[in-house]
Amino acid sequence: MTPRLAAACGLLSPLTYGAALLFGGLAQPDDFSSADDATSDLGATTASSPWIYNQIGMNLTGILIVVFALGLWRALSPDLLGRVGAVALTLAGVTLFLEGFLRLDCQGIDAGCDNTSWYSDGHRSTTALSGIFIFGSPLVLAFAFRRLPSWHNAWLPTLAAIPAFFLVSILFSLIGDGAATRAGALTWFLWLAFVAFQLLKKTEEQEPELLAAR
Repeated sequence: MTPRLAAACGLLSPLTYGAALLFGGLAQPDDFSSADDATSDLGATTASSPWIYNQIGMNLTGILIVVFALGLWRALSPDLLGRVGAVALTLAGVTLFLEGFLRLDCQGIDAGCDNTSWYSDGHRSTTALSGIFIFGSPLVLAFAFRRLPSWHNAWLPTLAAIPAFFLVSILFSLIGDGAATRAGALTWFLWLAFVAFQLLKKTEEQEPELLAAR
C-alpha cells in the first residue's frame, strides 16, 4: 500500500460520495426531495437508478476509505492511537460498503412504505455502526496527531471536525432533515480529504530523504 495511492483514494472519496448524492437525487421522481428525504432512500429497492447511490456512493466510496485507512495505518505506525484511529476509519469504510448491499425495501415517499425485511434491518444496523466509527475516527486520530510531531498541525482541524459536523447539520436542518444529513456527511468527507492531503504532503516531503538514504 503506497502512501500516494492511499492519499489519492482519500481525496477521491468525497467526489464519489458527493456525485452519488447529486446524480442519485436527480434520478428520483419529482415527489422526492433531497432537502427532506433520507439519503438511504436513494438506494432503496423502489428507488430510480439505485445503483448510483449503492454502488458508487456506498460500495466504491467504502473501498476508497478502506484503502486510504490502510495507508494511514502505515504512515502512523507504530503509534497505538494512530493505529486505533486507522482501524476505526477502516471499519467506517467497511460498514459503508455493506450499506450498498443492505438496501431499504422502499422510499419514504412510497405509499404504505414499511421497511420490514432482514436486509432493511441490516441496513439500519450497519448505519448505526458506521455512525460510531465515523464519529470515533476523527476523535481518536486528533489525539494521535497531537503527539506525533510530523502530524501535529493536523490535530486541531481534526478535533474541530466533530463540532463542525454538528454545527453544519443544525444549520441545514432549517432547510430539512435530508439537507442536514447530506451537509453533515459532506463535512465529514471534507475532513477526510484534509487528512488525505496531509498524507500526500508528508509523503512528498519525505521522498528526498528516502532518495538520499539510498
